[in-house]
Amino acid sequence: MRVWQAVNPVNGLTYGYGGLKLIRRAALREMGQAVDVLAALPGRVEFCRRTAGVTRFNQSPFHAWKAGFRECAMLARGSEYGMTDASAQERIAAWTASRDGEFAAYAAAGARDGLGFAKAAARDTQRFEALNDPPWLNQHFTTLYGERAVTG
Repeated sequence: MRVWQAVNPVNGLTYGYGGLKLIRRAALREMGQAVDVLAALPGRVEFCRRTAGVTRFNQSPFHAWKAGFRECAMLARGSEYGMTDASAQERIAAWTASRDGEFAAYAAAGARDGLGFAKAAARDTQRFEALNDPPWLNQHFTTLYGERAVTG
């Protein structure tokens, strides 16, 4: 898989999150129903330094929260792609300080919630897998922020 960078509209970071991904069809078929493409695909990942565009994950409070939650939980747990701890901490700091663009406050709240989740679930692989469970994420968000926040 090859990944081109994307600009994050709520925190200004430019890296692989939300970037354009080029994947072999056979590898994509092997992936199954996984939510995290990078973690699920076999083989190595090549990160390109060119920017492909702007990721638009912040279409609702829930989507912005989910992005911050999942990304910061994974960053806090540790990267499998050779990222340094300092780089991970810089990204976490940017996510938790998100203030630009629509629903930035929800992205920042999700980032903080994701850090708490990672601390509580880091050693429990089965519990940590909730990051890849869309119904669980939706329910967790609704529990924290209420039904009305799901749709904006």
